[in-house]
Amino acid sequence: MTSSPKISDVSFISDFVSKYQKGMEMTYTIDGKSRECEFNKKMGSVAIILFHKGLNKFLLVRQFRPAVFVGHVSRLPENEGKDFNEIDWNNYDPELGFTIELCAGLIDKEGLTPAEIASEEVAEECGYRVDPEDLLHICTFIVGAHQSGSLQYLYYIEVDESMKISEGGGNVHDGEVITKVFLTREEALAIARPETHAVVKGPPGVLFAMQWWFFILNPDRKGLIASPPSDYKFIPHNPKPISDFQFTTDFDKKKYGYNPKRMTFTMYGITRSWDLALCPDTATCIMVDMTKRQLILLQKLRPPVFIGKCRAMEENAGKSLDEIDFSSYDANLAYTLEPAVTKVPQHDDPRKFIRIAVKHLGYDLPESDFQLKGKCIPGIGQSGDTQFIYAVDVSKARICEKEEDEDVEEVRIGFNDLASLYTQHRLGAPTTYYAMGFVLDQLLERHTL
Repeated sequence: MTSSPKISDVSFISDFVSKYQKGMEMTYTIDGKSRECEFNKKMGSVAIILFHKGLNKFLLVRQFRPAVFVGHVSRLPENEGKDFNEIDWNNYDPELGFTIELCAGLIDKEGLTPAEIASEEVAEECGYRVDPEDLLHICTFIVGAHQSGSLQYLYYIEVDESMKISEGGGNVHDGEVITKVFLTREEALAIARPETHAVVKGPPGVLFAMQWWFFILNPDRKGLIASPPSDYKFIPHNPKPISDFQFTTDFDKKKYGYNPKRMTFTMYGITRSWDLALCPDTATCIMVDMTKRQLILLQKLRPPVFIGKCRAMEENAGKSLDEIDFSSYDANLAYTLEPAVTKVPQHDDPRKFIRIAVKHLGYDLPESDFQLKGKCIPGIGQSGDTQFIYAVDVSKARICEKEEDEDVEEVRIGFNDLASLYTQHRLGAPTTYYAMGFVLDQLLERHTL
């Protein structure tokens, strides 16, 4: 393992203007009722699964993520309640902030398609020249459905040494120091199908990527491609008209817990700044009914997703929010499919809180029924949060009273329809698709949970 450098000269400010995030209060009208929520304007992104044919290994990248470091250190018991500038950051090992992730980058270059940006990122971070047309587009995810609705485009490409143009390492002008990491098939398979649960010090896209490669890419293996597709397609049920979007940056940040900070620090002899907006940890749950052979997801109304999808339309490239005619787009864009998810208070047991969240959906189960399947870091860029992924069979549950929410509706998808659902883009977060793959691989393979 590469040794960690020292970190020094750490400081924070709260009054700054960022090109990477812009917190706003968003008001809108739905079904004739006025509402408001937080909206954080962020850029979309790309990520690339790289497989080195010559080495027969997966190529990932290792880099320091300030949000992960700050999120971890600030949540330690000795730092609870402290202002960030009161914490002695030099006393903590920077290794806490290093992640292993897919080659990735922001969609921040005008005039380039996501595939072209992905091609540039592979050259910049990993040192291989790939043609954008050779990139296989796997899926488009929704990232930050609760506040930004940004999109991430995921691609796959195989490389070998004949395509090598440099050692990679990232953009030195931006202070990036990126190290390549190679995973053997055995190491990757341990992520895709762990004996107990997978721990990934990186985003959920890594979990999804390994699952996809082993159980979906190759039709000779048992997986989604090998499953005959049905004609199933998710269409939001009873979508409500949504209109009158307005945005303001003049809002009470404490109302939504929005607490952005700009961090300045020195590492590798380079002084850099990084914009953060930390979020609490979460727990999510893959709910299945093994008796009826159904995966249970939640249809959720997500106004930030509506905005994010509209912003990503080709005709809106380069436009400000005020220049986009949101009223001309279908209300269906505002809906996602997601596993159950809940916030986890600092230092608390995530299993306890995901059990409560599932009980609010009408299924009462003991904590022991919730099996941990994965742990990852969704917010590597700015939020620094950790997510715990559980699975549970609700056919064993005691049915109890639901907590009514007009913006949430249960959707049951038969196992036989998941192969078709998987091919739909922009349904939800990577964990939405990971849940489908989990069912089709692990549950259909083992017939139990």
